Amino acid sequence: MADRHRKIAVAFAREEKGGAALEMALVAGLAAFFAYTMKYLLADPLLANFTRTAKALSQALGG
Repeated sequence: MADRHRKIAVAFAREEKGGAALEMALVAGLAAFFAYTMKYLLADPLLANFTRTAKALSQALGG
């Protein structure tokens, strides 16, 4: 009986290693996607808008 439980535990551990690798790949993919989204869809347009605003204020204040 103990041998049967050991075999089940070993099989579960093997499956869990594969599952952990899959989960890690999924998390890494999501992190890359969100980093890309933050940079190109949020940060770049906001930075461009702030730059234009700063230039306009600088010109308006005579600098």
